[in-house]
Amino acid sequence: MYGFLTKLFLSKRFKLEQGKVTIFDEPFAFIPMVSFVQMTKDAIERGRQAINDLYFYGWVYGYEVTRHLLKSFGVHTGLQSFNDRYTVTMNIVELVGFGDYKTESFTVGDARFKNHDNPFALKFYPSKIMVDHYLRGMNAGGGALVHEMLVNCIELECAAINGKYCNFVVGSHDTLKKFDQDLVSSQLDLEYLLNRQKKLIEEAGDELDSSTFQVKINL
Repeated sequence: MYGFLTKLFLSKRFKLEQGKVTIFDEPFAFIPMVSFVQMTKDAIERGRQAINDLYFYGWVYGYEVTRHLLKSFGVHTGLQSFNDRYTVTMNIVELVGFGDYKTESFTVGDARFKNHDNPFALKFYPSKIMVDHYLRGMNAGGGALVHEMLVNCIELECAAINGKYCNFVVGSHDTLKKFDQDLVSSQLDLEYLLNRQKKLIEEAGDELDSSTFQVKINL
């Protein structure tokens, strides 16, 4: 992680200026976990629609940051393969501060990983419900560019409940069909999200094939 961060500074892809933080030419702001905690509490209180909105906000974060990452590094490092894109984006994940990600398995359309000591989820411990709605969105938004297809994320276990780790699946529509559909629908309103995700992809200059859910990246 530290070597990658040093590389960002030296290449001026991470810049600190008076009143401004820029990463991959995108303005950033440092936001404490307590802010995400309050946003999440409000969304949970308001219900399923608000949870899906919060998830989508995280999806925007993941998609846009990953897109800037690929645009910045792709020409120089040849990020044509799924493995290359996955490796580089995981370097960014380690810098964000939402815990220590450990890959369980990953193939195109089906990536599974545990997130140990997630400081966000642990702020809710002990809880009876899973809380990583924004983070699930971040996982999936970035995953759409790594997998080059529309993917979404469900949480199977949460550190807010077990005090140790979160267990995520980032998967295609076909992958998500393999899981308990009550669980999937409790976390994702896929019909609602698809419309917003498609619009974001197109506004970014990329293309989504609505029949195959493949994403064509136009950097």
